[in-house]
Amino acid sequence: MNTKTVIIIDDEQAARQHLRDVITGFDELEIVAEAADGKSAIEQLMLKRPDIVFLDIEMPELNGFDVARATQHLTYQLIFMTAYEQYALKAFDTNAIDYLVKPARPELIAKSLAKIVRHQTQVQPPRSSARLILNDHAAQKIVECEHINFIESIGRYRRVHLTEQGARSHNTDTIISEQTLDRFCTQLPESQFYRLHRSYIINATQLLALKYHARKYFVRLAGTDAQIPVSRSFTGTLKARIAQRAQLED
Repeated sequence: MNTKTVIIIDDEQAARQHLRDVITGFDELEIVAEAADGKSAIEQLMLKRPDIVFLDIEMPELNGFDVARATQHLTYQLIFMTAYEQYALKAFDTNAIDYLVKPARPELIAKSLAKIVRHQTQVQPPRSSARLILNDHAAQKIVECEHINFIESIGRYRRVHLTEQGARSHNTDTIISEQTLDRFCTQLPESQFYRLHRSYIINATQLLALKYHARKYFVRLAGTDAQIPVSRSFTGTLKARIAQRAQLED
């Protein structure tokens, strides 16, 4: 089994520490983040895009089921963690690969990993094959669309901001292109990328929130502090996109 990235989500520090100690005993697992509540868990999942998630069920405000629903568009193997066995039936109604009662012992983690291997050999999840070829100065780069966070227009150039995973792949956070935003719109998957302003295109899977400030709308994306403006004509589309998540957070 190749190295798999892991996120631990639990509101109890002692539970996170125990699970961390167990997971570090597996060479094939790499912990890339932890979260102590549902809201930060959703942000970390969107930012890190892990292979495996150990998710506590009972947490304040947003519980584990809320987090799973809010991130169901992401591809990861879910293992629910809880101190209460009565959640087992509901857990398996989700896409969870396993359900473990805390504290998780190493042999139970090993069994869960075996289930993940079996599941992946039987059902390979579809991956986006959409790619762009960008001329970055004298270099030509092939960029997967899912690695694009947002694109902004700056004068005669476009700056392509990459996700954390994209930045690791290309050893840079941004790529400069002379290609127009109109051209990008014809190449990017329409269901995933929104031109929400004359100067910006965003990857909707990175969308965290729609904010209203000083009589203007802005969006917040995973992995960046950039304040990205939204044209008034596009606010309705964005509100619909985040309606489910907003209901969970309320």
